[in-house]
Amino acid sequence: MTDEVERLKRRAERERLARKQAEGLLETRSRELFTANESLARLAQMLEQQVEDRTRDLTEALSRAESATQAKSAFLATMSHELRTPMNGVLGMAQLLRDSQLSNSQQGYVDAIVSSGELLLSLINDVLDFSKIEAGRLELEVLPFDPRAAINSVADLLRFRATEKGLALLVDVAPEVPAVLRGDDMRLRQVLLNLVSNAIKFTAAGWIQISLHTTGCVDPGLMGLSLTVTDTGQGIAADRLEAIFEPFEQHSPSVAREHGGTGLGLAISRRIATVMGGSLTVESEMGQGASFRLQWMAMPAQPVPVEAPASLPSPVPRTDELPAGLRVLVAEDNAVNQMLLCAMLERLGCQPDLVHDGLQALDRLRHQAYDLVLMDLRMPELDGLSATRQLRQMPLDTQPKVIAITANVFAEDRLACFDAGMDGFLPKPFTLESLRDSIWALIGTPTGTVSS
Repeated sequence: MTDEVERLKRRAERERLARKQAEGLLETRSRELFTANESLARLAQMLEQQVEDRTRDLTEALSRAESATQAKSAFLATMSHELRTPMNGVLGMAQLLRDSQLSNSQQGYVDAIVSSGELLLSLINDVLDFSKIEAGRLELEVLPFDPRAAINSVADLLRFRATEKGLALLVDVAPEVPAVLRGDDMRLRQVLLNLVSNAIKFTAAGWIQISLHTTGCVDPGLMGLSLTVTDTGQGIAADRLEAIFEPFEQHSPSVAREHGGTGLGLAISRRIATVMGGSLTVESEMGQGASFRLQWMAMPAQPVPVEAPASLPSPVPRTDELPAGLRVLVAEDNAVNQMLLCAMLERLGCQPDLVHDGLQALDRLRHQAYDLVLMDLRMPELDGLSATRQLRQMPLDTQPKVIAITANVFAEDRLACFDAGMDGFLPKPFTLESLRDSIWALIGTPTGTVSS
């Protein structure tokens, strides 16, 4: 009996010690688990804070990027306005002076002013175009256009320059190219103008050829097109074939000295090609000429048939002068452009009235009837858009036509003008011809040539 008791005591002691060890181990594990949970909680809190901080940083970075884009857009609009406004005065006044009675030497001086002004305007356009592309503001129109007419218009524009250098300028459009495509006619012409201008610049003898052909249909709605400009010029070194498409890069270090330019034409052209969903490449060897190729996908379009009505109204007689008695109000705050617009309108047979801002324009329109208002967009007191909106709400017997006269030339500026109720859009710098044509377009008469 005593042995059994001792055995039970030893067993109880072992169980007590085992329980104590288990309790100790459980306590240790509990402390470790608590510590681990505490660490995880701190880590989770730290990660949440990091995510919150990172989210805040990204939000602030996005806000800064959006602010920078808005600032760049505002800068572009301001630069466009501030550069084009004085250029309008220079080129417009030079044109009026060129069309007056001058001696041969004076005529030469004025021609030099016009030529230099047009070159400066071209450089301004290049810089603003490139800045617009960099700001992501380049948008393409998708409208029906005649590809043959687009190519021939560029060739006709540059043929005299080619002939002066003794170069043949050839055009070859494959018969299978559709008569009408859908796309941005203006941007296509811009690329072609850059390519042909460069070809003329760097070709001393021989020829330049513009070719357009199809590269097959991807599906019934899309057709591959290839526009190539080939020349017999000096060619391009192999290590320059890609560099010439970089901004501010030119054919060679001597080009800027010899030919001038910004070195942006090819960079802009390639960016336009990319926005078109295509590519612009070059093949060339030194002394073997160059071949630039624009490839893109276009949508063929069916020509819209025009049915003549049973009887046509008699057309308004077309003259270089505006219709007698046309009542024109000019709203413009810039003194030089005031002088220019009034001089051009007088040349076109008008005696315009002049006001200096939108408030004066509305006051004049309340008390006097006008057929046409030439409305500058940026004016003190009341801008042209606001003035036009208020004009369209005025209870007049007859609302006048309104043409925007503006140095703001972006697509959104044009849209804003029409949304405000304007009828026409004339960007600065404008010429006597473009002013006259804009007015005739609103009164339904075809355009022609202004006489000196």
